[in-house]
Amino acid sequence: MSVLQNKTILITRPKEQAEEFFLKLEQLGAIPIAFPLIHIVPINQPELIKIYTNNNFDWIIFTSGIAVKCFFEIIHYTKVKAKIAVVGSKTEEELNKYHLKAVFIPSDFTAETLAKEIPINENDTILIPQSNLAKSNLVKILRNRKVNTYSISSYQNCKVKYTNKELRELFNKKIDFITFTSGSTINAFVKLNIKINNSKVVCIGPETAKVAVENKIRVDAIANPRTIEGIIDAIVSFC
Repeated sequence: MSVLQNKTILITRPKEQAEEFFLKLEQLGAIPIAFPLIHIVPINQPELIKIYTNNNFDWIIFTSGIAVKCFFEIIHYTKVKAKIAVVGSKTEEELNKYHLKAVFIPSDFTAETLAKEIPINENDTILIPQSNLAKSNLVKILRNRKVNTYSISSYQNCKVKYTNKELRELFNKKIDFITFTSGSTINAFVKLNIKINNSKVVCIGPETAKVAVENKIRVDAIANPRTIEGIIDAIVSFC
């Protein structure tokens, strides 16, 4: 019998990011349920092109695979001469799709650790395309290290709408695990006024878990490493 045989697992991450997670769960015998709560919309593209064209950057920092995807939708990879730092292995995988490699990945897959560990020089110029909801810790730490940072919101998270009927049909089923991969998915979930009941909640990292706790959602496990594989390992530990 497969390790997650017949366990129902809710995937709340954006549809464009969920396929690999979905397939891995199926291979372990689980019943994954796609329930995307947000979708990604690129923003500020003309401004990003202008900033990139008018500056010589020493580094580009990507804190998510989505940031990578949105950046290279408008900037051809052959135009990138700067060193690249990514927050983790999954972001690096997305970068590799554009024939580029990261020079630096932090020891812990968080933006704060990246900002502390990245081997920058004083007065380096750094570009950070990121979510419109990204916290300022990354930029603050880098500026304290006396570098020039250009932070720009290159994408935003928009809520996916569901009818009351769709929600009733879904949550009338037994759901063993609910997975959250960002604070945005949690905030969207809370606004739907759904009762979690006996489902176990697994978050991809401590920042996501913090948002859950702030919204009075009990967190049963936090992934380690902070990847979908880490989420799966956390789920397996309950089975």
